[in-house]
Amino acid sequence: MDIKQEIEKVRDYMIDVRRYFHQHPELGLCEYETSHKIKEELDKLQIEYTSAAKTGIVAEIGTGDYVIALRSDMDALKITEANDIPYKSENEGLMHACGHDAHMAALLGAARVLKVHEDKLHVRVRLIWQPSEEDCEGAKRICSEGHLKAVQEIFGLHVFGDMEVGTVSIEPGPRMAATDMFTISIYGRGGHAGKPHQCVDATVVAAAVTLNIQSIISRETNPINSAVITIGRLSSGTQYNIISGEAILEGTVRTFSESESIRIQEAINIMACQTAEAYGAKAKVDYRSLRHPAVINDEAISLSAREGAAELLGESTLVHIPKMMLGEDFSFYQQEVPGVFAFVGAGASDADKRFPNHHPLFNIDEEALVISGLLYVMYVFKRQKLLEETGKGEKNDSCMHL
Repeated sequence: MDIKQEIEKVRDYMIDVRRYFHQHPELGLCEYETSHKIKEELDKLQIEYTSAAKTGIVAEIGTGDYVIALRSDMDALKITEANDIPYKSENEGLMHACGHDAHMAALLGAARVLKVHEDKLHVRVRLIWQPSEEDCEGAKRICSEGHLKAVQEIFGLHVFGDMEVGTVSIEPGPRMAATDMFTISIYGRGGHAGKPHQCVDATVVAAAVTLNIQSIISRETNPINSAVITIGRLSSGTQYNIISGEAILEGTVRTFSESESIRIQEAINIMACQTAEAYGAKAKVDYRSLRHPAVINDEAISLSAREGAAELLGESTLVHIPKMMLGEDFSFYQQEVPGVFAFVGAGASDADKRFPNHHPLFNIDEEALVISGLLYVMYVFKRQKLLEETGKGEKNDSCMHL
């Protein structure tokens, strides 16, 4: 008996449950039906669980003092799906456009395999279905409620639509960026569109601020240090013939160090206020630093997980993916215990048919479910084997083959 054979047995199950989740997306901390479905499946498997972080679930399989956690996120996005598929989202304006439906299904598939072969475990496996990843609330709640108590290490993964299916990246060190948010309020003086000399146009000021703060990256940041500033929203004005007196900018900063985050925060404040002053306006910056820190994979467990993936899937499956400026609240877990976060290719073999995460046409090649389920189960047994070899774990002669 080996892991590949066991995961293959639950292939159809993972596909079915993933399509259910895809058809019924819910936003962060509102995943009530999603949570109910996961609990139903765990009841069928006779796996004990508890509710966590409002709509999340934490379950356990196996016994032993050493606890390995496996994590999946749950929430969807405010995106109207453009895919024409039988399992298209039924919830208007909501979509699983980031692959969390796949993560939940793969972890359920792994749970079925682990439960069936619970006699081969001498570690405890803590399964975490975490709500509200997109809003950076879920992992904080899981940690603050004590659900990482006794956990020694944690493994998570993410499918990506712009990575070809059949590829996997498991690498030590920085993988995903820390995320900050900011709001810049511009205060000018409104008036008639035909009398601009009587006004201070907040729209013009907002446009100037948007352009000028980009120089913080291009001319004030060491090119060796990865950093991004993006303005995602600019709101100004009410009508075509009225000069706006107020404008709002909302944006995000992505970095890999707290010191860089602090430096950029100070630079945005200076740039926004001085640009506004040059136009006769005023600016106020509300900066919310480190909504979550950077995802930084522990070197030792990353290398062992990579080795296990190579044994199971073949060395050619493993690819190098540079660190990303995307954010992930898995990093909160890594503040508590050593953790590793893997990237899993889910895009079509034809590159023209691949769409990135957060796109209305995002979808996965469902072979990625099989690979994700394999990685979850592999991680547990690979780490268990290494614990035996180092004398940290109880010997178990009945072990899965990688």
